[in-house]
Amino acid sequence: MIMAEKTIEKVYTVPLRSGWVKEPRSKRSNRAMRDLKAFVLKHAKTKDVKISKGINELIFARGFQKPPSRIKVEVSGDKEIAQIKLPGEVIEDKTEKKGGIAGLKDRLTGRGEDKKGKDSKKALKERVEKELTQEKVNALVGKAVKEEKAKKTKPVKEPETAETTEELLEEAEEAVKEEGA
Repeated sequence: MIMAEKTIEKVYTVPLRSGWVKEPRSKRSNRAMRDLKAFVLKHAKTKDVKISKGINELIFARGFQKPPSRIKVEVSGDKEIAQIKLPGEVIEDKTEKKGGIAGLKDRLTGRGEDKKGKDSKKALKERVEKELTQEKVNALVGKAVKEEKAKKTKPVKEPETAETTEELLEEAEEAVKEEGA
């Protein structure tokens, strides 16, 4: 006869104050987390415990110094691993959502798609080309400004300097169009 694995689904009210009251103020919430984990390991008789994000936020909501004195939790799992969550809290599956290091790696290498549905590699390439062309335009404009300053030291008529800057800007625009094509 094959025995089914024992599943656990219980709601506990965990007393935390007796543990953290002995700790220095700066370590009280950390002690509350350790006590919560120890309580569930003892009562659920499992080997490992996973604590939800909601419980973590609840314990640290008032900072490190003032954790709650007791907390009501819902424990579910089997003999190997138990999950602790707040009653009514929904835990998202991490297999569906690609985030963390795997998602970061995909974003950096350009694999996958971005939020708009475009290929990330193409979007990155377009952005880099745009930045490069913008940098070149800025460099040409900077060059024109330097030439203009040099001409200002020499006695030159103002209409000529205005024409030269316009010509330089037109040349810069033409260079950008040629690189984009």
